[in-house]
Amino acid sequence: MGGNLLPQIPIPVFDLYGLGLRQAFSTPNLQKELNLKVGKLSTGDSLHMSTQDEASMVANDAVVKDMEAAAVAYVADLLKVPSVFLKVVIDIKDGEETTAEESSQSFAALERAVTQVIDFINGKCLSDL
Repeated sequence: MGGNLLPQIPIPVFDLYGLGLRQAFSTPNLQKELNLKVGKLSTGDSLHMSTQDEASMVANDAVVKDMEAAAVAYVADLLKVPSVFLKVVIDIKDGEETTAEESSQSFAALERAVTQVIDFINGKCLSDL
């Protein structure tokens, strides 16, 4: 998943450090071939989505919160290593299926997406992505 990575730190003064705007490697061919959505990732100081997190995400056009991707993006940027992130978002619903069944379907979707991405990038140069 391409796009900017927007860490959030809800502490005055330190919050400025959180707007890293690290750019993931652009993959227009991968996105088009696999019909992937592109969006900005954000992070925060909690697993829960606070109102401050949500407001910051809206203000910065972020679409998903992912603490680990933000950390990897930071290190990749420090080392000047191109990075691409793939995030599969699951939405557990209160329906007839159990959480286990819905999770199993979500993990199957993740497996398909990761396999498709790996198959696409295998043997290609960065410029082909």
